[in-house]
Amino acid sequence: MGVRDDIAAYNYATFEGTDDFLAFRGALPVGSAAPDVAATVADTGEPVRLSDYWRDRDLLVEFGSLT
Repeated sequence: MGVRDDIAAYNYATFEGTDDFLAFRGALPVGSAAPDVAATVADTGEPVRLSDYWRDRDLLVEFGSLT
């Protein structure tokens, strides 16, 4: 199987979410306030909270792919 075959096998016409995906998707609906969670700064390892940032500047929270 070549690279193009691998890509074709990964892509799908319609995403059929499982029960786990559907439960996760509804846990925090679009437009909800972000919870004040603890995180780690990737390049320094420093612990932070989302509330450390949101008052001073824009904050973008990016989550990995669900697929």
